[in-house]
Amino acid sequence: MSKFYMFNDLKEPRDVTAYTLFRGTTDFTQLQQFDLFKSGYPYLVYVSSPRFIEAMAEVDERVNTMIASYRHIIECEFLGFDSGLQNIEAETQELSNGQQTLNLITKVNAPSGQTFSMTYKEKAGGTITKVHELYLRSVSDPATTFKTYNGLIGFDSDQIDPADAGFHKECFSMLYMHTDDTGLLLERAAYMTCMQPTGAQIDIYNGKKGEVTFQDISVEFNGFPIQGENINARAKEILDWMNNESNANFVHRNSWNYEYEGIGDDAYGLAQSSLLS
Repeated sequence: MSKFYMFNDLKEPRDVTAYTLFRGTTDFTQLQQFDLFKSGYPYLVYVSSPRFIEAMAEVDERVNTMIASYRHIIECEFLGFDSGLQNIEAETQELSNGQQTLNLITKVNAPSGQTFSMTYKEKAGGTITKVHELYLRSVSDPATTFKTYNGLIGFDSDQIDPADAGFHKECFSMLYMHTDDTGLLLERAAYMTCMQPTGAQIDIYNGKKGEVTFQDISVEFNGFPIQGENINARAKEILDWMNNESNANFVHRNSWNYEYEGIGDDAYGLAQSSLLS
């Protein structure tokens, strides 16, 4: 394995140098030369919750249930970013002899701190809204601005030491993956760390009598994206695990042979059917 190749564990581009592509007569009998990238196969893996929220969940079953549901929604109802990964861009400076000019790259900028934005349907009971409100009120009380962790910061043995409170206990982390159209090969991965929600969308509770609608909510996090060889390797391991049928929650890519719960052995309708008697 060459140390100069940067893209191990990602899908390999096809070698198309043996084909004419669009130069001269296009040979449409050789469709492998048009192996085009297709978007629309994103996954989001919820890696970790803020430590202070994990501490809350350990002592309060309702918090534990709410955070578990939140994690499942963020992962399994993820349909893609409204605003996500950003481009690598070059900065240039001008080289001139007074008459002619040439622009040369002097700096390359990769994405750093940015906002990740996604849209979800809020659940009855407000799972996402409540988690974000709990988080925001805990890290900075709106009336006093003090960090309280909703009562976890204190001097008792089962509380968080005030000297150890800080940003390191307040961040989510997630892994973004985009696969090819088989769902088995990884096109791109990014580890999103230091993530903090930017708001709790309380305005969904404004309503008018007779206007009954499902509510979209914008889920926004500020975070720091990391891409690299080790991220790709770990993402490929996770993707392989997701597609392994020995995993009880593996991704069902073939809907034709999916075992729907409603027609299982215990399904009432089929159990009563004369066709099975």
